[in-house]
Amino acid sequence: MKKLLFLCLVVAGLYPAQDILLSDINPSNFNQDFSEYNQETALFCAQISEVSYWDERNIEILKQQVNQTYPESPVSYQLIDDSYGIHHNQALLWANKNFMIVAFRGTEPSILKDWLTDSKYWNYQNADGYDEELSYIPAGHGGFRKSLIRLMKEKNLVEEIKKKINEANPQADIKTFPIYLTGHSLGAALSQLFIVPLQYNQLNFKGAYHFAPPLAVTCKMNTELREKYGSVIYDIVNYKDYVPRAGRNGTAHFGKFYRICNDGLVYKEQEAYVKFSLSEYFNEFKLHALKSHIDLLRKKENITTLINQRSEGKGHFPCMELKGKVRKLCP
Repeated sequence: MKKLLFLCLVVAGLYPAQDILLSDINPSNFNQDFSEYNQETALFCAQISEVSYWDERNIEILKQQVNQTYPESPVSYQLIDDSYGIHHNQALLWANKNFMIVAFRGTEPSILKDWLTDSKYWNYQNADGYDEELSYIPAGHGGFRKSLIRLMKEKNLVEEIKKKINEANPQADIKTFPIYLTGHSLGAALSQLFIVPLQYNQLNFKGAYHFAPPLAVTCKMNTELREKYGSVIYDIVNYKDYVPRAGRNGTAHFGKFYRICNDGLVYKEQEAYVKFSLSEYFNEFKLHALKSHIDLLRKKENITTLINQRSEGKGHFPCMELKGKVRKLCP
């Protein structure tokens, strides 16, 4: 009954959160230049990451609302669902005539199989004779790599992306059509690993926003990926969220690092980690939740100019006050 009421409110346009969502994913808000952090673009990507958790019925309703609200830039989508055994992967292709966002679904706290995927900390690299297309997946976290390989091999993720580009813009050149990646938690990990395969398949990766991104790529690959792609990738962590620092087994992030401080303000700073106090462990689910990221990123104090102003001249850690030697993820 509650689900039916929710759907009725959504269709009628009376659900307040839905109005905010529609405003956040206005295509005109999306800045395709990822050379600098952009508040509206971060919110756009965060909301599409949120939608990637939805079932297809609700995504279809949202698509219809978007196309009614913004008829000048109609959207099409493809939900790719891969459930097998105890595992569940999902990717949302969200495209209009100008660009596509590939959003990988993140960890759902109520689904045990998602936590099992996250917990496979051991690292893997590609063996000799590995499938050529899959051989371009960076070495890294075993559970995340397996999830991405499934989406690529069993669900033909790359071909689905190409088909969706043709559907969204039949005149587009597939090789130059802009593709952006995003995801929260597990989804952010898959996004990190998918960048190189995208380019191997001659698709045009233009940037990514990651929310609560786990450590996914080995230190050996980290320097190379940072040099190639780090300038257009944004890794956003909510204060002391544990997930982005869990399983430090020779893995690291390679994007620009932004931290939401405990006062709700966003800072650009060097990536480092500190231990929780005992009481802070009770806040972990709230810190990690995508909704918490969205609510804080929207604050008027978190526009790009103000983030830059308060982050400059404050040392490497304008939010975190680290005591003792800074722990680097990669030597």
